[in-house]
Amino acid sequence: MASVLLLPDEAYLALVSVEVNEETKMIIATAKTTGSVVTCPVCGHTADRVHSHYIRTLGDLPCCGQQVRWLVDVRRFWCENTTCQRVIFTERLPTCAPARRTEKQAAILCEIAFALGGKAGARIAKLLSMQTSHDTLLRLMQRAEPPQVSAPRILGLDDFAWKKGSRWGTLLIDQETHQVVDVLPDREAETVIRWLVEHPGVEIISRDRAGAYADAARRGAPQARQIADRFHLLLNRQAAMQRLFERKHEILKQVVTQEQAQNQGAEPSCNQQEQQEARPLTPTEEQRQARRARRKDRYEEVIKLHKQGMSQTAIATLVGLNRDTVHAYIRAPEFREQVRPNRHKSKLDPYKDYLHQRLAEGQPSVTDLIAEIREQGFRGGDTIVFDYLRSKRCEPEWQQAYQQRKQQTARGVSRKPLSAHQAAWLFVCNPRKLKWRQIWWQLEPLRIEDEELGQAYQLAQDFRTMITQRQVAVLPRWLKEAETSGISELRSLAAGIYRDYDAVYGALETAVSNGQTEAQVHRLKLIKRQAYGRASFEQLRLRVLHGSGVTHQEKLRLERLSQQKCV
Repeated sequence: MASVLLLPDEAYLALVSVEVNEETKMIIATAKTTGSVVTCPVCGHTADRVHSHYIRTLGDLPCCGQQVRWLVDVRRFWCENTTCQRVIFTERLPTCAPARRTEKQAAILCEIAFALGGKAGARIAKLLSMQTSHDTLLRLMQRAEPPQVSAPRILGLDDFAWKKGSRWGTLLIDQETHQVVDVLPDREAETVIRWLVEHPGVEIISRDRAGAYADAARRGAPQARQIADRFHLLLNRQAAMQRLFERKHEILKQVVTQEQAQNQGAEPSCNQQEQQEARPLTPTEEQRQARRARRKDRYEEVIKLHKQGMSQTAIATLVGLNRDTVHAYIRAPEFREQVRPNRHKSKLDPYKDYLHQRLAEGQPSVTDLIAEIREQGFRGGDTIVFDYLRSKRCEPEWQQAYQQRKQQTARGVSRKPLSAHQAAWLFVCNPRKLKWRQIWWQLEPLRIEDEELGQAYQLAQDFRTMITQRQVAVLPRWLKEAETSGISELRSLAAGIYRDYDAVYGALETAVSNGQTEAQVHRLKLIKRQAYGRASFEQLRLRVLHGSGVTHQEKLRLERLSQQKCV
């Protein structure tokens, strides 16, 4: 019984002996073949006349952390068929050892290759006492056949980036089983159409708002119903709000100016303004001013070339910018300043009060101040201390300014205007998720300052409620309100929805979404980054298809559904 358990295949092999080599820490098992009749692999005739013997070395799964190696006595036979090209052949072991390892070890190594790739898999295999090379693991993975999946009833489409902004691919998901159906090397409409024609039977196609996928679904599977993803609809709304605030960027500055005037009680005096202008710039500020000057020069050059009638693609090539940047420059009414978010914390914050105290006591040496705060636990660089104190030592009323800044921070007042992206997020976010200071100091002033912004906020919130709660009856009314609002960005959003009306209507009417597709795209990106970008498309496709089977929770759900149907 013990020999039967140890043998890779008891039908073809018989155990002879088992030895343990303590020096090499290896278990060596010897076996011999037991078949009485052997078939020639070329002509198929049986042979029983033995020519000679030789030893095959096979790797097997480890035992107690030790390597296991099989030495199998294999026979060579004479082929008695005179017309056969093969005179002498070796008996095969197809069921237990088709190559230099047993089927069990090959299956385990193949799973390691699918999960970890080549080099990482080779390191783990060595720890498991199955030492092999990364090339061998990749060969085992390439020999494996991908699972054969039939055309799904509900198909999910989404793109992923081979190289962001340059090359893209397409991922196809079975929305019912959460299984990857296929991976396409690009996101062209013709490629998707060809796949849909080769795999008929798709009834529902869930996709994003990309026009190429809409055209491919319409031409490749005209019988299928298209469903737009609700998450991408919300992204379209946020993009429209961001374009609106890019057009009204002056209002963002006005709101901050009014807030500062209300909190300070009056505008800064002329002496304070002269002191601020006379204050020397820090090296960081000088670099920031130089970068701003370069950006403004590029902006002016783009506008000049655009007025001369040059296309955006030609301008991007000539100036050396991305086409999207050129498009944004042309659409902007004027040169836009970069608005950076406020720094929430600094390594120097816990020590600023101490630095102010020492400056008030007359300590002029910044080096000595750095040494003192390092004794208190400061681990930052010297540069941030020098940059911070350079301006403070030149200001006679630095302490008063610092206290004002602390009071503003405590009230949640932003010293910088919101960027278009930040303001758009405030308008599209659920107000229940915002903090009270975000509502009263940022959101409400924008709504009150401009009537058009107040109307845009109401429409944006109505759109969010309509999408999240799937209020399909509200869609026609919202589209009419957006058209008659006079807000060009919302009118553009409504026009896009009209062009894709059936898919948007289906998104609100059904529960189908692209959530599982987005999750599989995330998994694909993890695999792609794990391969460091060196794997070929076929290797990535095999790994993505291999590990996308039905999860345990999904199996339980399908079993419950099948039991309910039987009842």
